Amino acid sequence: MSRLLTKEEIEALRADAPYVPAPRERFHVVVDAGHADLTPDEIDRLQPGDVIALDRSAGHPVEIVANAVTVARGVLVDVEGRAAVRVLSLERRRTRASHTERIP
Repeated sequence: MSRLLTKEEIEALRADAPYVPAPRERFHVVVDAGHADLTPDEIDRLQPGDVIALDRSAGHPVEIVANAVTVARGVLVDVEGRAAVRVLSLERRRTRASHTERIP
């Protein structure tokens, strides 16, 4: 069974530096622009053209997530008609030696 984490649980997870335990060959990167909670009925009623309000204001920095860990923050931009993200800042992470360093 899965459930949504509470704000307190999320903050507790973020209190510890992120660690990405994954091979270095390739990372699955997701740009997280915000979240919304919808009921099953709201999902069933979704139609093309509907707008889902997110929990962030427009223009708010987005999270850049690699293998389910936030590694940076950025802003959405347009590159030749395609959505892209410009990196604004990097998150800190733990290394195997348990010290903190910048992400390369």
